[in-house]
Amino acid sequence: MKTAPLPRSLALRAGCNQLINWGISFYMPGTFASAISADSGWSSPQIYLGLTLAMLVMAGVSPFVAFLLARLGGQRVVMSGTLMIAAGCLSMAHASSLAGWYCAWVLTGVGMRLSLYDALFAAIVNLYGQQARRTISRITLAGGLASAVFWPLGDSLLHIMSWRSALLVYALFGLLSALLIRNLPRQRLAVNAQPAAPATKNDRRSGWLYALFIALITFVSNGTSTHLPEFLVSFGLPVSAGALWGVGQTGARLMEVLAGGRLTPIRLTLFTALAMPVCFLIGLSSSAFAWSAAGFVLGYGAINGLMTIVKATLPLELFSAERYASLTGWLFIPGQLMAAMSPFAYAWLNKTLGIAEAMLVSLGLTLVIAGLAIAIARGRGRQTVSQRIPGAMLTRRYKKARAANSADT
Repeated sequence: MKTAPLPRSLALRAGCNQLINWGISFYMPGTFASAISADSGWSSPQIYLGLTLAMLVMAGVSPFVAFLLARLGGQRVVMSGTLMIAAGCLSMAHASSLAGWYCAWVLTGVGMRLSLYDALFAAIVNLYGQQARRTISRITLAGGLASAVFWPLGDSLLHIMSWRSALLVYALFGLLSALLIRNLPRQRLAVNAQPAAPATKNDRRSGWLYALFIALITFVSNGTSTHLPEFLVSFGLPVSAGALWGVGQTGARLMEVLAGGRLTPIRLTLFTALAMPVCFLIGLSSSAFAWSAAGFVLGYGAINGLMTIVKATLPLELFSAERYASLTGWLFIPGQLMAAMSPFAYAWLNKTLGIAEAMLVSLGLTLVIAGLAIAIARGRGRQTVSQRIPGAMLTRRYKKARAANSADT
C-alpha cells in the first residue's frame, strides 16, 4: 500500500476531535440524565435507552464503514459523522417526547460509528498502513481525557443553564470538532488489482478470538464506566473523583507512546488483559481500604486507555493493513452489541446483587478475557513459527545442494 506522509499536527487535531466527539455523545448522559429526568419526567432507564439505541445503530452501520471509507475517503466520513453527532445534540435539545429523544439518538449513533475511534483509526490505517500505530497511540492521548473534561464541564453548564441550552452548547462543540478534522487527508483506500488471498484457518481462528476478546472487554468497560459515579458514591468518594479515570487513561497511553516499538501489540495485549483481574481485586478491597476505590478508578482507567490502543493495533499484528477496515467492520459488531447491553446489564447486577457482588461477576469475566489474550498470543506465535519454517527448510536444502556440488568437484 502506498502511504502518504504523516502530518505532524494530525495526532493533535484528531485527538481533540475525539475528545469532543466522545464527550458530547457517549459521556453526555452520565452528567445530564438527572437533570433531564427532573425536567421531563422520563425515568433514568428511559433516558439511557437512547444511548443503547445509538450503540445498536453503530453495530448495524459497522459493516458499511469500510465501503464508505473506500468510496468517500476518511476525511468525508469522519467529518460527516462528527456533524451528525452535533445534529443529534441539537435534536435532543428540542425533543419534547421520548420518541423524539430516541430518534435523535439514532442519528447520533450513525455519527458515532462514522466518527469515533474505530472509523478514524481505520481511515488512518488506510492512509498510512503499518506507520499508523504511533499516530493512533498519540490520538488516544487527547481522546482519553473526554470524561475528565466533559463530566465537570457538563456539570458546570447545568449550574448556569437548562439541560436543553447545555445541549445546544454541545452542538457548537460538535461544529468545532468537525473543523478540527477538515484537514485529514482525503485519499481513498487503494484497491489492489489482484484479489485478496483467501483467509486461512489461523486467520479465521484469530478473527473469532479477537471478536470475542473485544466483545467481553467492551461489556465490562462500558458497564463499569457508565455506572462509575454510583461506584464512587457507594464507597464514600465524591463524583469528581471520576476524573481519575481520565487521568489513568491518558497517563497509560502516554507511557505506551514513550515505550514506542519496544512494546508490541501482542505484549501490550497480554500485559493489559492480565492486569484487569488484579485491578478488580483492588476494587473489591474498597470496603476494607478506602484508598482502594480511588486506586481502582485510576487503575482501571489506565487499563481502559490501553485497551483502546489494543483494539486498534492488534488487528495490524494479526491481519494485513489492506484488510483492516473490512475485517474490523465485521469483528467489532459483537463488541458494539455488548456495549449496547452493558449499561442495562450492570444496572440490573448492581440493583439485584449489589455493587461488590457485581464486581465479582466482572472479575470472573476478566479471567476469561485474560485466557483469550493468552490464546491469541499463542496462536500468533504458532503462525510466526510456521512462517519461518519454509525459509529454514529452503536454507537447509541450499546448504545440502552446495555441499553436494562441492563434493562432485
